[in-house]
Amino acid sequence: MVINIDDGFPFLVRKISKASGIILTGYRDSYLRRRIDLRMKTLGIENYIMYTRFLENNPNELKEAINTITVNVTEFMRDKTPFIVFREEILPEIMERKKKSQSNLVRFWSAACSYGEEPYSIGICSKEVLPKDWSISIYATDIDENCLKRASQGTYSKEQLQNLDPPIVQKYFEPSGVDFKVKKLQKMMIRFKKHDLTSEPPVSKYFDVVFCRNVMIYFNEQQKVKMLNDFYNSLSDGGYLIIGKSETLPGEIRELFTPVSAREKIFKKV
Repeated sequence: MVINIDDGFPFLVRKISKASGIILTGYRDSYLRRRIDLRMKTLGIENYIMYTRFLENNPNELKEAINTITVNVTEFMRDKTPFIVFREEILPEIMERKKKSQSNLVRFWSAACSYGEEPYSIGICSKEVLPKDWSISIYATDIDENCLKRASQGTYSKEQLQNLDPPIVQKYFEPSGVDFKVKKLQKMMIRFKKHDLTSEPPVSKYFDVVFCRNVMIYFNEQQKVKMLNDFYNSLSDGGYLIIGKSETLPGEIRELFTPVSAREKIFKKV
């Protein structure tokens, strides 16, 4: 009997999921195929069955497969305009609202934070706008433990800081060999935590802003709805959701949020 090579794809995905502990069912098949095909091409492997056997015989390949699937972009504010709106419009609005309720605590969630550029960017923007005596709490989550470990160290190359203005770099970073390290890491109040958006409940509640940018493009519709419902439930009344510019809210979710900036894909909890 001739076996179609595509028959090996679901088995390969299940094998990678089981071995790594990373639930891949939240990723679209087309995306998984594209990323795995890229890795197979690098190795000169022709089909999924052959790649499954290669994984079984080469334990170190699992890490390479996961790194290929979970692409992480490592650059501060590579898309600056949402952070400009965050700094110039959202933070001042949050500050006024908090003053009315006599609170000086702001809480943010950077979901799928990769190597930490986003949560540190959130922290820097907040420190630039909010009064010095205010408390800033940032949850930074990702499914990749290696990313979280590196993020918690707060060390970045000059190239990764290229989108930050020189005075900001000087104020918030210090030289560390050929790289730069975030100054006074503990004062950023960032909690790094492993979290799977497709299967786990929200890490906390009462967030003022949830950032989840360029993540939904990897998810199927069911997982998008689950994740966005979680974000809705984790936000304070009037809290903000910021997604990637190429992303859209599923139809059944749109009634939960009202657009604040259609261009920047910033929404407010209804």
